[in-house]
Amino acid sequence: MTAKQRIYLIGLPASGKTTIGRWLAERLGWEFYDIDEAVISKSGLSIFSFFEERGEEEFRKLETELLRETKLINNTVISCGGGTVAHSNNMEWILNQGLTVFLNPEISELSLRIAGNPTQRPMFIGLQGEEITVKLSNLLEERAKFYHQSKIIWNKSTPNEFLYRAVNQLVVTS
Repeated sequence: MTAKQRIYLIGLPASGKTTIGRWLAERLGWEFYDIDEAVISKSGLSIFSFFEERGEEEFRKLETELLRETKLINNTVISCGGGTVAHSNNMEWILNQGLTVFLNPEISELSLRIAGNPTQRPMFIGLQGEEITVKLSNLLEERAKFYHQSKIIWNKSTPNEFLYRAVNQLVVTS
């Protein structure tokens, strides 16, 4: 087995990890696994409720546990939470497990997505407009050193044939 049988999608909240991940998995004929969905399934709580009831530290512990379990699955595109890579040496671990793709659309696009559905992202509750943009910019600054270690950096807000070809080429040749 090669380590490239897993593709880890990373990026800021609302960067399209789930949407692009499902698209990419379908194009490759692979499975799709979403860490946030796994947290919801295992805990029985929404991400918002988990943060509210158990706090971020407990969330990060469960997130890391579920991330580490992905070493047991193959031919899978894995959507990581926005902050996954910044905790518990997760980025180092991910780099040794498979291909990493940093989804990096414009912050203005992410702000619009978050403003359109704020209750889905606990870190942005109560924030509006420019406050969301500032929060995203700060998160990007904090996490850039992790995100930029990715093998592929995708600076678009939607997937297309070029992303598929780049990923497919790296998966096939590894």
